[in-house]
Amino acid sequence: MKKIVLALAVAVATAAAANAQTAAASKAPAAKPAAQTHAAKAPKAEKAAPMKAEVVSTDATAKTITVKDASGSNVTLTATGPAVAELGKVKAGDWVMVTKSENNATKITKVKDTATKAHKEKK
Repeated sequence: MKKIVLALAVAVATAAAANAQTAAASKAPAAKPAAQTHAAKAPKAEKAAPMKAEVVSTDATAKTITVKDASGSNVTLTATGPAVAELGKVKAGDWVMVTKSENNATKITKVKDTATKAHKEKK
């Protein structure tokens, strides 16, 4: 009788251990390393794209430029690299080509706006 109870106890313990290992093994593949999880959630970097815009304002101290894009929306960008030096050369109302990457202006070039001049001349 003692042998049967002992054998039954060993069988239950073995089954419990096997069940615990199976549960741990099935959860392990679902968990991703922190580096993979972060990379999966991080948005893809926006490719640098030039846009023609009208300067609304500049702030050399904060290194920002606010421009009105083609849709008429104001966009504030942080100047980086050589664009910082160009902030002092442009003022509100100027037309610029801004190379934009995410929320940064990586290049600012002052341009002439022939469409606006032609419109003013017709008036």
